[in-house]
Amino acid sequence: MQRLKTDRRPLHLQAQQHLLSLIENGTYEPGQQLPSEADLAAQLGISRPTLREALLNLEQEGVIVRKHGVGTFVAPEYGSRLESGLECLESVLDLAARQGMQVSVGDLQVQEEPADSEVADKLQVTRGTLLTSVRRVIVVDTLPVAYMLDVAPTSIFSPADVDETFKGSVLDLLRQKQDLQIAQAVADIIALNADPFLAEKLGVEPQQAVLLLEETLFDQEGTAVEFSRNYFVPDFFRFHVVRR
Repeated sequence: MQRLKTDRRPLHLQAQQHLLSLIENGTYEPGQQLPSEADLAAQLGISRPTLREALLNLEQEGVIVRKHGVGTFVAPEYGSRLESGLECLESVLDLAARQGMQVSVGDLQVQEEPADSEVADKLQVTRGTLLTSVRRVIVVDTLPVAYMLDVAPTSIFSPADVDETFKGSVLDLLRQKQDLQIAQAVADIIALNADPFLAEKLGVEPQQAVLLLEETLFDQEGTAVEFSRNYFVPDFFRFHVVRR
């Protein structure tokens, strides 16, 4: 392991990024124990308090697990997580493909329904406007990891657009439309407890924590074209934001 080359960032952030890079490139694999704090600090050329701050950040992000009196380990499930930057418009299919995972769709329901007042406000349409709704469970390597609901005006997105080739991403279908260009999304991420319906769909216990990502897509004219509520099992997803 090379010593850190200092830049303007705080040393603990440099150490954190360096260790994360080693984990992501396979130097340290899921479940593997890291060197002792003394050895890591010496190898990186930093103090142990600085290293501890870096390790604390990685622990809080779920990258590592520290066992008192035993040592520090790469989180066993780290390699099986789907990681996304919320600054990027990217579908679950794209995320999984980048990480070599197999995605399938279960419990698919496609129908027309009138917009209620809440969804009408999100899509900037009148209440009762006909929408295409797409509900489904996303399965990664045989495990349910997300329950998704997407709605869009039928004038933009028809139920017929979801055919036997549909692999799970409404975003990808919208991007294929020649007369529509997705320009940006406004997203909120919320932690909540799974109700009995979500618990059944996601295969978790009722009241288990899940992540809700609510997102509205806009075209180049600033018109809302689609709204989604996506519920994720936290063990399989990690979201981050890059601020510039």
